[in-house]
Amino acid sequence: MKSWKNWYDRDNAMNNVVKRYEDLLKDGNIAGSSYTLSAIDMLKPVLERLRDEGIKVLMDLGCGYGLLTFIVADFIGVEKVYAVDIDEQRLSLLDKIKGRSSAEEVTVLNHDFCKPINIGERVQLVTSFGSLEHVTCWDEVLENVRNVLVDGGYFLVSMPNLGSWVNRLALLLGYQPRDLEISRKKLHGVAPPYRNHGVVGHVKIATFKAFKEYLMDNGFEIVMARPLYNKQNPLINLIDRIFSTPSLSRRFIVLARKAR
Repeated sequence: MKSWKNWYDRDNAMNNVVKRYEDLLKDGNIAGSSYTLSAIDMLKPVLERLRDEGIKVLMDLGCGYGLLTFIVADFIGVEKVYAVDIDEQRLSLLDKIKGRSSAEEVTVLNHDFCKPINIGERVQLVTSFGSLEHVTCWDEVLENVRNVLVDGGYFLVSMPNLGSWVNRLALLLGYQPRDLEISRKKLHGVAPPYRNHGVVGHVKIATFKAFKEYLMDNGFEIVMARPLYNKQNPLINLIDRIFSTPSLSRRFIVLARKAR
């Protein structure tokens, strides 16, 4: 009975948090700016794991409009948020809505997270939702994450999977994976369904196996890993459910802990 009540309370807590930003979620430009936000239910089990860790300070790298940043912060009970991005237009909206968050303090940083981040304290959780694929400076980013995290702190990442079933099929047929672009001007060599898509700036992605090894070689241990997908097409969703492992899924979520 107690476990059922805990499940109900947590499910209700997430619903209450999402309702706080319901009007913003109706804006297609904002809601559609984050794949992870559109698949928040698949992120929830990871957030539930973090909710019991007493995390009070969070830094989000590539926060964009900040909607997902605040939903995560509010759900796990964060008191202080550092929101980092270089898109001034998105940061301006984040600055307007930050008062809705239950966090007591929100600091907006217009900063390139490939460069050292000095905030005068360490944080317990660093998040990166769909931002790493837009930069090539992963070594620098990971060094920043290690420097800003407390020992035993968490790094939560979501990103496209180079080894997804979609990309494996594309490569088998001789096409460029959609999630890895070779030009900022136009998509080249992609399969026909993607030819009318615009460039989104995906310049670097990894397979789940490679990314897991990368984190481990840089002083992190893997705590959780989950698939991430959310498509409107019923057939594609069915295939996604069949290949619902982090190594084959369209995207993956990784929760890692900095070694003590």
